[in-house]
Amino acid sequence: MTKLNDLFQEWNELNIKAGESMGQFDFTKIKEIRESQSKVENSIYEVLKNNASDDLLKILPEECGELEMGYNTKDKIFYFVMLDPEFEDEEETILLAVTIDLNNKVGLLKDFKIED
Repeated sequence: MTKLNDLFQEWNELNIKAGESMGQFDFTKIKEIRESQSKVENSIYEVLKNNASDDLLKILPEECGELEMGYNTKDKIFYFVMLDPEFEDEEETILLAVTIDLNNKVGLLKDFKIED
């Protein structure tokens, strides 16, 4: 549990730094931050895959590079967002989010909406 908490916190801190650097148009710094953040995302994704059900593993990509990530700081839940493979032939974009919380509990949110 501590490891995920540390990873979540590190990702969030890097996300805040990236936002600050964006405001300053410091693209070199943003690139460095994103590289560090990508390593954290990969670590979290490995924990998620180690705790995911077989059904979920069938739809997850091998690596998280193509997924959008997010973190709910209030509930301490990390999100990996992707196109729902069930609806990939549809015109409308349908998303799903695979989640992991501090207790290594993996969940699936169908018809996921990204909130601003």
